[in-house]
Amino acid sequence: MDDTIQGIVLQSIRYGDTSLIVKVFTRNYGLRSYIVKGAFNHNSKNRAALFQNLHLINYVEVGKPNKSNLGYLKDVQLTTIYQSIPFVMNKTSILMYISELLSKTLTAEQEQNETLYDFIAKSLHWLDLVEKDYTNFPLFFTLELTRHLGFYPKNNYSTGYYFDMMEGLFARDYPLHPYYFEAETALQLSQLLNIGIDEVCRLPIRVNQRRKLLEGLIVFMRLHTPVMKDFHSHEVLKIVLE
Repeated sequence: MDDTIQGIVLQSIRYGDTSLIVKVFTRNYGLRSYIVKGAFNHNSKNRAALFQNLHLINYVEVGKPNKSNLGYLKDVQLTTIYQSIPFVMNKTSILMYISELLSKTLTAEQEQNETLYDFIAKSLHWLDLVEKDYTNFPLFFTLELTRHLGFYPKNNYSTGYYFDMMEGLFARDYPLHPYYFEAETALQLSQLLNIGIDEVCRLPIRVNQRRKLLEGLIVFMRLHTPVMKDFHSHEVLKIVLE
C-alpha cells in the first residue's frame, strides 16, 4: 500500500505548455520537488489549481525525488479548503508574504522538521478562521520562523536597550554596525517575544511602528539566512495592513 504524504505547496512554476514544477515542504521528508505533467489539461486529475501557494495537500509519491531528479505525484487531494483567505484582500496579501518568506528560507537542504511543518499548518488554519485582529500576524509568523530556523532573538531586554540584529540580542549600547532597532522599536520587539499568536495579535501597535518592526525583521532574516535576497512581498503589506 502506498504511503500518503502530507505537504504544503511552497511554489509552483509553469513548465512547458501543460506542466508544473512544484516545490512541496513535507511533514516527514522535508523539502521535495516534483513535476506535474498535464496540470493544465481539462481532464487532469492533478490539475494546476491544487498546487497554489500554501495549499495543504495529501498525495502519493511516485519515484524518489533527489537533487538531480524530480519526482511525480498521484492521488493529490486538498486537506484544507480555505474559507476566507482567497476572498479577503488583506489575508491574501499575508499569504503572499508567508509564501515568499518560506520559499526564500526553506532551501533544498531543508530536512524533515515535523515541528516546523505543524507550526506552518496551524498558523495557516488560524489565519483562515480568524475574523479580526490579525494585522500583527506577519510579525508573529516571522519571529516564530526564526525560532524554528535556529536564531530566535534572545529575550534579555532591559529598559532603554537596543536590539542588535547581528548578535540576535538586546544591548545597552549602540552596536558598531547599522543593523539594530532603536530603543522604542526594541521595546516593541521585546513585547512580542515568547507569547502566543492571540496575544501578539491583540497588542496595540501603531501602523508606522508595525512597519518598522516588519522591515527590521526582514533585515534580521537576511543577516541570518543567506538566501533572503530580492524579497518584495512585505512591501505590499505596508499598504494593506493599516
